[in-house]
Amino acid sequence: MRFVMMVGLVVFASSLQSAEQDKAKSALEAIESNRGGRHWVEQETAPPKSPADSLSAIRIEPGYEISLFAAEPLVRDPVAICFDRHGDMYVVEYGDYPIGPEDGGDPLSKIVMLEDSDGDGIADRRHVFADKLDFAHSMMAYQGGLLVGAKTKVLYLKDTDGDHVADVRETVFDGFTPAHPQMQIGNPRWGIDNWVYLNYGPGKITSATDPDSAVALPRKDFRFHPQTMEFEADSGMGQFGNTVDRWGHRFYCTNRNPIITTFLAPNVMARNPFHIVSAPYYDVAPSGGQSHVFPLVAMKSNYLSHAGTHTSACGTTAYTGDLGDETFRNSVLVCEPIGHLVTRSIVDTDSLKFTAKRAQPKSDFVASADTWFRPSSLATGPDGALYLADMYRLWVEHPKFLPPEIAAKLDWRAGDDRGRIYRIVPSGSAARPFTAPESDADCVALLADDNGWRQFLGQRLLVEQQATGQAASLRKLLASEAPTTRLHALWTLDGLSAIKPSDVLQMCSDTNVHCRVAAAKLAGGMIDVDAVHDRLISLAGDSSQQVRFQVALSLADDESEQATSALTQLARRDGHDSAFADGLLTSLKQRSGAVLVGLMDDDSFPRSGDAGTLDLVRRLAAVVGARGNWSELRSVFESLGRDGSENWWRAAAIAGIGDGLPRYRGDRGRMTLPNLIAKPPAELGDSIVELKAVFDRSGEIAVDPEQAVADRVAAIELMAYQPFDAAARTFAELLSSGQPVQIQSACLEALQRNGSAGAAQIVLDRWTQLGPSVRGTAIAFLLRRTESTRLTLDAMSEGKMNPSALGIDQRVRLLKHADEALRDQATKLFGGVVSPNRQKVAKDYEGALAMTADAAHGKQVFTRVCASCHRISGEGHETGPDLTDVRNRSKPALLYDILDPNAKVEPRFTSYSILTAEGSVFTGLIESETSEAVILKMAEGKTKTIGRAEIDQMKASDVSLMPEGIEKDISPQQMADLLAYLKDR
Repeated sequence: MRFVMMVGLVVFASSLQSAEQDKAKSALEAIESNRGGRHWVEQETAPPKSPADSLSAIRIEPGYEISLFAAEPLVRDPVAICFDRHGDMYVVEYGDYPIGPEDGGDPLSKIVMLEDSDGDGIADRRHVFADKLDFAHSMMAYQGGLLVGAKTKVLYLKDTDGDHVADVRETVFDGFTPAHPQMQIGNPRWGIDNWVYLNYGPGKITSATDPDSAVALPRKDFRFHPQTMEFEADSGMGQFGNTVDRWGHRFYCTNRNPIITTFLAPNVMARNPFHIVSAPYYDVAPSGGQSHVFPLVAMKSNYLSHAGTHTSACGTTAYTGDLGDETFRNSVLVCEPIGHLVTRSIVDTDSLKFTAKRAQPKSDFVASADTWFRPSSLATGPDGALYLADMYRLWVEHPKFLPPEIAAKLDWRAGDDRGRIYRIVPSGSAARPFTAPESDADCVALLADDNGWRQFLGQRLLVEQQATGQAASLRKLLASEAPTTRLHALWTLDGLSAIKPSDVLQMCSDTNVHCRVAAAKLAGGMIDVDAVHDRLISLAGDSSQQVRFQVALSLADDESEQATSALTQLARRDGHDSAFADGLLTSLKQRSGAVLVGLMDDDSFPRSGDAGTLDLVRRLAAVVGARGNWSELRSVFESLGRDGSENWWRAAAIAGIGDGLPRYRGDRGRMTLPNLIAKPPAELGDSIVELKAVFDRSGEIAVDPEQAVADRVAAIELMAYQPFDAAARTFAELLSSGQPVQIQSACLEALQRNGSAGAAQIVLDRWTQLGPSVRGTAIAFLLRRTESTRLTLDAMSEGKMNPSALGIDQRVRLLKHADEALRDQATKLFGGVVSPNRQKVAKDYEGALAMTADAAHGKQVFTRVCASCHRISGEGHETGPDLTDVRNRSKPALLYDILDPNAKVEPRFTSYSILTAEGSVFTGLIESETSEAVILKMAEGKTKTIGRAEIDQMKASDVSLMPEGIEKDISPQQMADLLAYLKDR
């Protein structure tokens, strides 16, 4: 429920009363009126509706029915719902949101139990189960009580005397660091693997079992094992939304990303520290500007409305009940409180990467015309119905994200005495009554139920109670006709430590993909059993890529030749898929070289050099380089001499080793490929001869115009790792005007990788011969080091290079350079520092708002100035925010935010500068980082992986990656054209 603040071309909420229509206002006044809620703060708000009238204002997808289950005074501020083993409903009332109690007051959040005592489908009794809970906002049923997320703690609450009031209050985990009341530890969910998963768990965490030992965890999700109380970070960083579907897949959300899933856990990635996974999670549903929603009333946000898209996605919930058709049973629903609606997507989990599509292309599952309707989360009930929590507040923003003078005008408590819970079912469906289990045998029977909520309940109770006496009954369910029953039975046996190799072998032959995936995962813990080992190896040939992916993960600890052969087989079949390769490489810490050589020994493989296969070879070789084992390096170098005319795989292998060697962190100190070639160690023996032979052949291929461009590009890539003096003449030839643009571009990339001080002079000497499409790359390279920057400014001063070749962001960084001499030289060239008075600049440009504008010319301005970091309707690069939806904003607001990009910088768009040990400087956004490396996302969508061993300094900037001063690159007329393109295209 956080509302993102973009940087770069930051764009604020639209207003029907924009400055363009109000001649009495100055441009600056109009601009200010469209920022931080100013555009709607003075607007009259509609009064709250009665529960009946609010229900009448709701429109639901055809084929479904919605009814009121509870309303005030029975429930207030509901944000989360769960059901215990008896089928009783518990609701979190988030009374603390957003500003907490008055000074000195008790916490305001509560958990209440609601009853429908007469069975008429409407709640009629309320019990306060627990009160005075500090910012408690989520929960799950757990060990006869509730597990609760509360600001910095995970609490355990239990009623032991039957009065519906918790008399046990224990802290299970403590020390979490909340970001804000919308993003803190919470939303616990029982995973099918018998771990409990929660959103957002950074901090120095202590557990009740070991309160004196604090474990520092990063800004990721959190999980723990209920039996051992082991805890750790999980991949992803959800906000307020966490769910597990009927097959055990976990989905979560952030405000602009409605459905996310994780495909590699931190403990899996940690197995191979030489391989860096940039993103172990991905969007299942469209996100950001593509996450379309269809509200019935205007969306009011604080800094951005993101009108027509998700801006406050929360409460992500997989439906696990037994009602409706197959599409409904595969639905994931997401609340959008700013849009007063709930979306429904149908998730396809048949492929390696899951995808989601809207159930209705142009309308939502639930939408309301009542502006107080604030859906927060959903839950599947024991009866198979969906229950929807409506916080029913006038405002759900947090004052932290509004200017103080605006926040002071809002009644943050408006609606805190109200709240509604709705019940949703497919039309004509008949819910089945739920009978609470009274014995372990009853819990086993629940696994055979069609209702996924009941299945998860049965599994959880059996595992919590460690009902090992039910193993035989569970084993019988492995032959059930229902695949979800077989799946739950298998994982329940595992949770009871009662699983046998025969169980896993049986499930390895299951007809259902999800069951075979589970069996392959569990088989990884039984590889010492020959029959299981052999069956797991055979699954490398399974028809499902999901199963093959799990086999690749499960073979990590199997060092047998059979396993290496199977992993090579998987690399050959699936390694072109980047996500699959990420998983595969986690199992190849000490045998990437063996798999790479195995691929080269297959005569058919070198002939299949598509982009994915080339990338696989490079990544395998990078692991070999980063590991720095002489024997493994030697085997790869020797393979370079195998017969065959193909050059691509040799180039990719050598380039990968060149990428990996600087990340080596062993006793031999810093290593690079050029140094290795110049001074080969004795351990590499004659293998270095094969390497040099490839380099010699590549030099000839690179300059031969008769060779295919693709082969020449591959050959040029190798030149990056040759001693500069030996390659300098060839580099100069490859940058001449007669060369194809692909050749010039490859040469510039090779020069950057080579890193020699003399490389810059070659680029400057050939500057006039470079095509326009490669000049951006050339400039970025020239400004990477202080000395090459000095040479570039000298060339400009001498008239050999036009200063206009530098973009505005590059000029501003030079004007603020740490080196005084460079700063002075830049000032002389570029006409002085950027004006610090951004409002004055905005006033100077207010005339652009009234000019006759040409959107076609504006597109050209966007391409020249903005597209290196921003994307719009699929064009450009997404280093900064996607601007597809900016047409919903007013031109004055756009103007102000273009000219003052540092008014608000969201943390995820913070710019970082990294100085490497070689003296190169890289600037961009941190896309991902581990203990071994940082992945930087730079302009034009490029990424750079920098090993920790390569980093000399890393510094965050408190300003936007898009700097102030764009007015020095855009005239008022061009600004008018740009605004027309952004607004009116």
